[in-house]
Amino acid sequence: MRQGAQRVWTGLIYGAAALGGAWLLLRFLLPWTAPLLLSFGLAALTEPLVRALVRRGWRRGLAAGLVILALLALLIWGLSALTARGIAALSDFAERVPALMTGLATSLGRLEERMLSMISQAPEELESTLRLALDAVGQSLYVLPADLSRWALDAVRALALRSPDLLLFLVTMGIGSYFCSASFPKLLAFLSAQVPEELKRRFAGMGADLKGSLSGWVRAQLILMGITFAELLAAFLLLGIRSAVALAALTAFVDALPLFGTGIILAPWGMFCLLLGEFSRGLGLLIAWAAVSLVRSCIEAKLLGDQIGLHPLASLTAMYVGWRVWSVWGMLLFPVLLVTLQQLNDRGMIRLWKRV
Repeated sequence: MRQGAQRVWTGLIYGAAALGGAWLLLRFLLPWTAPLLLSFGLAALTEPLVRALVRRGWRRGLAAGLVILALLALLIWGLSALTARGIAALSDFAERVPALMTGLATSLGRLEERMLSMISQAPEELESTLRLALDAVGQSLYVLPADLSRWALDAVRALALRSPDLLLFLVTMGIGSYFCSASFPKLLAFLSAQVPEELKRRFAGMGADLKGSLSGWVRAQLILMGITFAELLAAFLLLGIRSAVALAALTAFVDALPLFGTGIILAPWGMFCLLLGEFSRGLGLLIAWAAVSLVRSCIEAKLLGDQIGLHPLASLTAMYVGWRVWSVWGMLLFPVLLVTLQQLNDRGMIRLWKRV
């Protein structure tokens, strides 16, 4: 009996230590080492190409520099092209703002007249309350453009204040990518030497499995992004929206980011169109938002399960628990964590459930 209680307490202590270590890792160590971790990831991504050039007689430093420069140039070109398209779309929107604001004022006036007409037919005891509520809503709508402008200026100011940190982050990542790639075999040997032999023996083969699971997770996210882009492009073309390709790509990219989604763009856009009286476009954007969200919700668990080797029900459970624990970050990371636990359990490192 005493031994059983001792095992329980030992398990609780180890669990608390693991949770504390994970919190310290996510709270401090990960932000401090993020550019270097990304550098290592880029080096690992480009290693097959660098190794192929080395086999052809290239010096490793030269091959690593060429491949990393080409990759960074491609990334910069893609981000620049996407930013240029986004700026062009915003400039086009800015030119239409005066006309849109005039239409918005007209639409709000008509809406207010209709609401007042409906309120005048309400019982006397409710009429004054409804009029006060309508005045409050109207005041909020009239100051909404000013609030949005203030929010945009604050966002630009915050970005400007963070630009030195962002520049240092990107420079550190770029230089670190070259150094990691130029000495990748030595770096792997150094990291491997720090792991005890017994631990390496017990984890033999698990690295390849985790690599496959991680690549499957990345494939699943890219597939979801592609599906979202196709759905949005079709919706934007049907609605006659200009710069449909650029806007669909930008919205799909935002949808893939943690803490964001298509709703952060489509919902305000659709509501704004409805306020302007463009009911077909506004309703179409809201329907597109609902359709994209529904399709993603239906296929995400199955797609993740197929790509990383989890049963769809287990993947769905991990996504839901992750959402409850850590919002969108949890939805992204908990399926990968469950795959890791599954592999540890299958290899006998831990005993969480019995295999059938």
